[in-house]
Amino acid sequence: MTKIKVTDYLIKQLNSLGIEEIFGLPGDYNFDIVEAIERNKNVNWIGSTNELNAGYAADGYARIKGYSAMVSTYGVGELSAINAIAGAMAENIPIIKIVGIPSTKHIENKTLLHHNLTNADYRAFERAYSNVVETTAFLNKENAKKEIDRLINTMVKTKKPVYLAIPMDICSIEIEDDFKLKEISSDKNNLKIAADLIIDEIKKSKNPIVLADILTRRFNAINEINNFIEKTSIPSCSFLRGMDIIENDKKNYLGVYVGNLDNKICYDNLNSSDCIIASGTVISDLNTMGFSIKFDLKNHINIQPYYTEIKGRKIENVLMKDILKELTAKINYKSELNLKRTLVYNPSELKEEKPLSSDYIYPRLNEFLKENDIFITEVGLVPFGAIPMNLAKNITIQNQILWGSIGWATPCAEGCAMADKTRRTILVTGDGAHQLTAQEISTMMRNNLKPIIFVINNSGYTVERILCDDVNYKYNDIASWNYEMLPKMFKGDCFCASASTNKEFDEILKAVEKEQKEKLCYIELKTDFLDIPYLSLGIAKNPQRFKK
Repeated sequence: MTKIKVTDYLIKQLNSLGIEEIFGLPGDYNFDIVEAIERNKNVNWIGSTNELNAGYAADGYARIKGYSAMVSTYGVGELSAINAIAGAMAENIPIIKIVGIPSTKHIENKTLLHHNLTNADYRAFERAYSNVVETTAFLNKENAKKEIDRLINTMVKTKKPVYLAIPMDICSIEIEDDFKLKEISSDKNNLKIAADLIIDEIKKSKNPIVLADILTRRFNAINEINNFIEKTSIPSCSFLRGMDIIENDKKNYLGVYVGNLDNKICYDNLNSSDCIIASGTVISDLNTMGFSIKFDLKNHINIQPYYTEIKGRKIENVLMKDILKELTAKINYKSELNLKRTLVYNPSELKEEKPLSSDYIYPRLNEFLKENDIFITEVGLVPFGAIPMNLAKNITIQNQILWGSIGWATPCAEGCAMADKTRRTILVTGDGAHQLTAQEISTMMRNNLKPIIFVINNSGYTVERILCDDVNYKYNDIASWNYEMLPKMFKGDCFCASASTNKEFDEILKAVEKEQKEKLCYIELKTDFLDIPYLSLGIAKNPQRFKK
């Protein structure tokens, strides 16, 4: 059997998953890991400005590419990244977090080395990570190959992050160079039982409806859910996290559920249905617009990645992709309804020049988006502006609704753009969130990436203004930046502009169409500090204080 160094084996197997870039920062404890990346001609090292940004970039990369990896040094580096990895855990993003740590002899002797706590507890940070990843591994001579294989298989199966600590002396030991990804398949008998029961429930129902949510995307069942909807014409809708899953031109597509704030046709049909076929649904506060749903999925059909529940009966070892395929193949049902989506933007109108506002920004952005675009919506208000968009084919919307860590979106856009350079990457972020991670623009320019970045400058943490008692509280104010000049601090070519009226925004978008193929485009959008997307009023504590 061929032998290979531990670090070379690790990088080789990650590359076999499609990982061609690995994000991180070097440190003296991880030099052997980074050098293994440099030795592998199929993998590129992407040095980020800090570990948090590297984690966010890895998050974006995995969303597009399938899987990702990031590397940090022990202690200071890995703790800097832990928030990004926790977000990946919440959002089902498969990242392998790799950390280089001191040699085994120092670990065993509890030698007090730099980047350490005074008690030299070398498992302390692994324990910290154990709370925010699916599983951890701490390598030694005996377990190195087995643990690497276990972590990779766990990451692939669960679509969640994992943590790998490699002592310096373990990096160069040799292990067998053979790896097998464990096959994951449905129990055929359980699959048949589940499909038959679901079809029976649908045929008995008077008003079935499909509810598609985020885990449908995470577990690669987008085509399967759309094929099922196409064949049956059953009315369909999504929650906020899954707003891009159902093809918008599908018959009886009712749009995104926003509670009773708007889109009444969706609200009524979903809450009155006697047969909800839910795929990959996550019940959380913002995803359901404040738990405004009036049903319990236990009383309906709940299709999850590895099991299906049918009116309280749980059938294990049934893969989401497989059950949706089976249903589409076997079902003989066609809805005769002809329902129309009501929550959708009208074409933007530029009758007269006016101050820029959400009422113009989001409909105009909807027209700017094209087939296959990657659209990243920053944590906060931006996802609410995207809800009424009529999405062209294969547009993916990336959000972080559950974890909600502001600043995530800028480095995420870097990872998305790195993962697929053939698609346009478009980011809309807010000024408050952007200030946390804006330095990652330099990494984008360094690597010749060409995202289109829109920064909404509304003078502070507007999502926090929505949630607190008084919109004028000073703690929601931020420093004023000259955003239009920001990318020009960094080496590289960029197109920068600023708009404060609808006419200026329109002219800039036309210029961006010409510039975006050649350079990074960075646009500041100035609005009133109380201007918000209409649908975000649904989470406002005092909605009357904000402009509609």
